Amino acid sequence: MMNGFLTLAFRLGIAGLLFVITGCQNPIFQDFTRERIPENPSNIYTFEFAARLGQTNAIAGTERAQIVINGKTFDMQPSPRGERIFTFDYAMPPGVTEARYYFILTYDEVSNNIRRTRTRFSTHEHGGVYVARLINRFTIQLLAERGPVGSTIGLVGSGFSAGDVVVVNGREAATTFHSPISLEFTVPSLPAGRAYEVALRTGSGDIPAGMFRIDEGSLSILPGRVRLSSGGRDQMSFQIPGVAPAGGLVIDVTTDVPASIIMPEVIIPSGFGSVVIDIEGGQPGTGTLFIEAPGFRRQEIPIEVR
Repeated sequence: MMNGFLTLAFRLGIAGLLFVITGCQNPIFQDFTRERIPENPSNIYTFEFAARLGQTNAIAGTERAQIVINGKTFDMQPSPRGERIFTFDYAMPPGVTEARYYFILTYDEVSNNIRRTRTRFSTHEHGGVYVARLINRFTIQLLAERGPVGSTIGLVGSGFSAGDVVVVNGREAATTFHSPISLEFTVPSLPAGRAYEVALRTGSGDIPAGMFRIDEGSLSILPGRVRLSSGGRDQMSFQIPGVAPAGGLVIDVTTDVPASIIMPEVIIPSGFGSVVIDIEGGQPGTGTLFIEAPGFRRQEIPIEVR
């Protein structure tokens, strides 16, 4: 059957135009069908394309279009959306979630005072067909469009599962599943002052969910001034408005008097909102602790070791 198809293609003189490959658009066929289509109760889905014939000798009004879906051929109808746009409503068979399809366009043209019929195909044996897949879930909206690192943000939609993960700027965020229509995520540690793409990562791919802007947050640090004796001990606490994202929140603490204070690395564990660390006075000196974390305002804490 395929050999007969190729023989017909060459006999019609269209071999040079049959060069669609997977992921590429044929210059004659502009496909308007979505690659991922949310399921609907009617289980009927619209396939549509525009014929881009350009500067040809095609006779307007003679165009006829067909679509081949999963091996079956159907006539398409002119769309009210515009000239040379064709549409077809396809009733997806029960249990089928993928449509592999291509278009056939037939029209009359005049060349050297000779009228003839031309046939164009949107694909061929060595190329690929278009593929549309049904999805039984889709995100509706973010319940907030901005907030600081560590904020808990809700997402509502349909068909959520416990395996879904929210991704912010390509980074997986700590995600809590509540129900098939609701989940929430913790804003990850990213620089403030920018908007980032948010998506729902599922077993069948990522579904866009919108943009989220990270605003500058503020760390609460106690004490606001460190006074120690040489060899003396005390504690410092670091708290954020929400909870630390997946992987924890690393707080970078540096000082201009490193010999005067001894302290461990500061990390607020994932899912916690604060951490308390032990500090110890070193050599006598006066200086400053410089405290920074992604998405938070830089702070300076005076220190004095006697």
